[in-house]
Amino acid sequence: MVRRIDGDLHYHLTENGIQFTFFTFRWMNNLLMRELPLQAIVRLWDTLFSEDSGGSGFEDFHVYVCAAFLKHFSETIQETSAEQLMLFLQELPTKEWGLSHMETLLSEAFILSTSFKDAQHHLTGTGAPM
Repeated sequence: MVRRIDGDLHYHLTENGIQFTFFTFRWMNNLLMRELPLQAIVRLWDTLFSEDSGGSGFEDFHVYVCAAFLKHFSETIQETSAEQLMLFLQELPTKEWGLSHMETLLSEAFILSTSFKDAQHHLTGTGAPM
């Protein structure tokens, strides 16, 4: 998905040998709890729980949140040297984030979910089947 929404970011990460599992594993397992302050976490989790009406909405929407989270820092990540890249990804500057940051992030995640959910061809880049 990151390749589709921000090709330059994807290229920078892969060219510097950064595999997404190096940092997203923690994001997924801890539901961003280590990356965000409590006020932001409460807002995030409120949205994640409300997305669970169809059974897998929680997990699906969290993927879009993580993609939006990464995209938010795209410019800084692309300016970061290979030596500092993993350190930055593991200690993102979010300690001062509040509700306005979360509203922006969740809005971006909602746009991504609307664009990509149930549209796997958008993710593969192969176009619609014939």
